Amino acid sequence: MADQAVAGAARLQSPGYARYVILALFVVYTFNFIDRQIVAVMQEPIKAYFGLSDLQLGLLTGPAFALLYAVLGLPIAFLADRWNRVSIISISLAVWSAFTALFGLVNSYLMLFLMRVGVGIGEAGCSPPAHSLISDYVPPRKRAGALSVYSLGIPIGSVLGILITAILYRWVADYYEVHGAPQYLAVIGADVAWRVPFLIIGIPGVILAIILKLTVKEPPRGRFDGAAQDGSKSSLGDVVRALSKKPSFWYLAFAAAIASLVGYGLFPWLLSYFIRISLAAGVAPQDALANAAIPYSFVIGGGGFIGTLAGGYLTDRFSGKWLGAYTAIPGTALLISLPLYFASLSIPPNWMAFLLLGVASALGSMWYGPVWAVAQNLVKPSMRAMAPAVLLFIINIIGLGMGPPAVGALSDYFREAYGDQALRYAIMAIAGMIIPAAALFLLASRSVARDWEAGE
Repeated sequence: MADQAVAGAARLQSPGYARYVILALFVVYTFNFIDRQIVAVMQEPIKAYFGLSDLQLGLLTGPAFALLYAVLGLPIAFLADRWNRVSIISISLAVWSAFTALFGLVNSYLMLFLMRVGVGIGEAGCSPPAHSLISDYVPPRKRAGALSVYSLGIPIGSVLGILITAILYRWVADYYEVHGAPQYLAVIGADVAWRVPFLIIGIPGVILAIILKLTVKEPPRGRFDGAAQDGSKSSLGDVVRALSKKPSFWYLAFAAAIASLVGYGLFPWLLSYFIRISLAAGVAPQDALANAAIPYSFVIGGGGFIGTLAGGYLTDRFSGKWLGAYTAIPGTALLISLPLYFASLSIPPNWMAFLLLGVASALGSMWYGPVWAVAQNLVKPSMRAMAPAVLLFIINIIGLGMGPPAVGALSDYFREAYGDQALRYAIMAIAGMIIPAAALFLLASRSVARDWEAGE
């Protein structure tokens, strides 16, 4: 038994094993965004099948998911500062994967809404414990890079979610158009093509949850922070009081929330915008979705991949001279992205529009790793699941909760004045929110060094 304990401790100290843990958590986060984005990709078929308005679609992709996702993140993070973080992530992965599959079986808007709530409940248990785990496998000045690798689950999960969903939908729709749907599927509705991606994509997550639990070990808390964990536990009140003394955290939180509002608002609706242009030209629904989704996935996903890595690399590199780089670099990148978004929406949906979107996506993704690294380093180890949970709560209530329905509501409002162009103007209006987000990031750069050093 003693030999096994020594071997286990040596394994936890291994840089190779730390890389495996970060990779495993990245894969989990990739599934997080694959499952999260299927609804956004299937917006137009779901809208046609249920006869929904743009606001109803926005409520489905935003608040239905965000409400309990944000609220439950806090008690789950409280638990993660006290219990096995690997177990929490594994259980959460199995739950959100199951609800993703169930989404493809329902036949009313209310049930669609409730299944999305279930996905949000499961996904609430992913990032706070994952951030805390990574901080116990990586020393402080390398955390932005490690958390950027983890955050690559956003662009890669988005790419895979778009591609897999679009390919499955097109293949099934084309097949049923020729051969007809099997009779036994009639019980779940007349149009089964949009349902298949949910059923197929949800199942592998349950298998991944078992693999994660069996292969990732729980490390000692705070082992890279000068002393072993002293056994003390921090309440939500303790965390909020600690963060209330750090103005950089609140600048950072609301900057990230507004940037997230733009990102979550633009992602599903840009795809719908391109699909609707094809539908207006008489293209079949499955072809319109595939024609828009394939280039869009590589542009947005590729841009997000490059930007996420670049944000972590640049901030880790320049923070040695100035810790304010952790927020100044993302703020500057966001400002540069705004005219690129406007330009991409001002021209026909061709290769130039997608290229501009790709560059804008890269610049708009540079805040992911740095923001989470700062959140981890502003607090002591016993708060490292709760602090990002507070940050996630603010980001998701504002960003995910308000972004998609805001675009949908504006699109419905503009329809009378702008007709088929209403969605384009709604997207451009929300993109303008980049300006206050960038301003808050730049304000945070003035106090982050002082607050970071106080945390250490």
